[in-house]
This record gives sequence, C-alpha cells and structure tokens, in this order.
Amino acid sequence: MADASQSSNERLHVDTDRLKPAIDKLQDLASQLKAAGRQLDDTCQAYGPAWGEDSTGEKFYGQYEGPHSQLITSAYQGSSGFRDSADQVGDMVAVFEGVEQQAGDQGRHLKASIDPQGQQNPPSGPTA
Repeated sequence: MADASQSSNERLHVDTDRLKPAIDKLQDLASQLKAAGRQLDDTCQAYGPAWGEDSTGEKFYGQYEGPHSQLITSAYQGSSGFRDSADQVGDMVAVFEGVEQQAGDQGRHLKASIDPQGQQNPPSGPTA
C-alpha cells in the first residue's frame, strides 16, 4: 500500500535481479502443484471406485466425489495461478528494466547536451 504522504521526489528502487529467481520459483511451484494434482487423480483412477453398489456405497460416493473433484480442480487452478503470477512478475521486471534503461538514456543525452561549464549547448541543426 502506498503512503499518501510520499513525495514524488523520493527514489523508487526495485531490485529486479532478486525478483528474477522468484519467477523461476513460482514456475516451479506451478509445475509441482499441477503434477501433484495429476498424480492424485491418476492414482485414484487406477484404484477404481472405492464404494460398493449398495446404499452405503452411494452415501460414501455422495460424500467423496465433491471434495475429491474440488481438490483436483484446486490443484490445477492453483498451478495456473502460480504460472500467471510468474508471468506478471516477469512482465513487471521487464517494465522496470525498460524504465531504467530509458532513464539512463535520457540522462546520458542530457549530459551530452551540457558543456563542461554547465551551459546548455544550443540545439544543432539549421537556424532561421
């Protein structure tokens, strides 16, 4: 949350070099969570139905199926969320690095337009 009293003259520092490994970690977590969901689903499918075809089996299935499906779905959605977050952090890093590059370019351009005595050089080009 930004502080409303923060001055626009304050320096903003974002350590993009420290953010980049976080992107890889988020992508790794996404892959692990997706694999865990897939493995759970595959293992459950391999065992087959864990209930009988009687009234007790139907009651068990009624209590089992919803949470089981929600768990599998949550694993896939969580994986997708981690991957989306990694992509968003990557986009943010690219933007911050682009802003830093542009600021550096502008600073070098401004420095080149000022002579050693601190006077601004006149613009080059034809005069009227």
